[in-house]
Amino acid sequence: MSEPIKAGDRAEVVDGLLGKASPNLGLIVKVRACVGEHSKLGRVWRCEAEYAQRGQMGVNVPGGLADFAQSWLRKLPPDAPPVAANDAKFNEGQPA
Repeated sequence: MSEPIKAGDRAEVVDGLLGKASPNLGLIVKVRACVGEHSKLGRVWRCEAEYAQRGQMGVNVPGGLADFAQSWLRKLPPDAPPVAANDAKFNEGQPA
C-alpha cells in the first residue's frame, strides 16, 4: 500500500532490532500513536502487540504495547484477515 502508516492502521512486523532474526517477525499489530523520531530508526510507532517480545521490559511502555520503527511495519489493507495469525505464532512449540 502506498498510503503512509497512521494511527488505527493494522500492520505486519517485517523487521526489528535483530533484523530478520527478530522474534516479532510476522506479528500483526494495531498502530496506536507516533511516539517520536529516532535518530537512526526514523519514526517510531506505539502498537497494540499482545505477544510482542520487548528488549527492555517496562521502560515507559505499558504491557500489551510495543514500539516499532515505521520501516519495520508493513501496512495491511483494512480487509486483511483477523489477528488469529498471532495466536498461531504464540502457540508454536507449546504443548497441545
